[in-house]
Parts: sequence; structure tokens; C-alpha cells
Amino acid sequence: MPAPCDWLLVRLEGFRSAYWEFAARDRGRNVLYPTDDGSLKLGKNYPYDKQHQSLTARVDAVAPNPLGLYMMSGGSTESVNDWYANDYYANSPIKDPQGPPSGARKVARGSNMSETPWISANTVLRRSLALQSDTDIFSDSFRCAIQRSKPL
Repeated sequence: MPAPCDWLLVRLEGFRSAYWEFAARDRGRNVLYPTDDGSLKLGKNYPYDKQHQSLTARVDAVAPNPLGLYMMSGGSTESVNDWYANDYYANSPIKDPQGPPSGARKVARGSNMSETPWISANTVLRRSLALQSDTDIFSDSFRCAIQRSKPL
């Protein structure tokens, strides 16, 4: 089975947790939420359905962050390439941490609409995500990312 981002026709090294956070925090700025202005305004810069009937929202339902990235939180919980270890950051390198060399679960970043945004939508939330599930989970996803100076 092909990898989810094979359609890019370029080799991807993997979207790391540190890269996700750097992008979500607008190049590492000290912001709590990965929104257009770093704040959380339900229905304005974070998708929100007060009746909790919607499970998803259009990717352009709210403004992108300053880097032009849409739905860094509120769209889905995103799997990144790092393996998960609860104590990894206690001993990780400060520059370019890449996660442990192996593991049973991947790191998940971001959040989906069914979670409490004040807790789950922030830029520093990091948790584990199972590699496989017996059921389809609408809220788990991935993001294809590549560093490139010109369009594909």
C-alpha cells in the first residue's frame, strides 16, 4: 500500500513533532493557540458548533495561521513521524529533537472539533496515537509537508 503522501512524487523525510510545533507557533513564537493571532476565539479563528453536531469543518472555515497553514487545531488530530515515548523530552536534544528510534505508537499533535478546545487546541499538546485501529476514526489524520522554495 502506498504511503499517504506518495502523490507528491518527492521523497519526504517525515513531518516531525518539532516541525509541527514550530509551524503551529508561527516560527516558534510564544503563542498558546495555532490560530491567526495566537488566541482562541470560537467560531472566528477556531471551528465551533455550540450544539456539538458537527464533527468536521471545511479546512478554510477559519483564517490560517500567519504562515498560511489552515486548521493546525480544530480539524483533526494529526499523526506525525516521531515515535512516542512519555519521557522523551526529559532527555531529548534541544535542537531538532526527532523522537526515539522506535516505538509502538506515534506522536499526535493538534485537536479535532469534538475535544475541549481550551485544553486540546494549544500548541504544546503532545500525545500518543495508535498506529492501527479496528474502527475508522474520523478525527485522526495526517498532514503532508515539505520544505521547498518554489511550488510543486
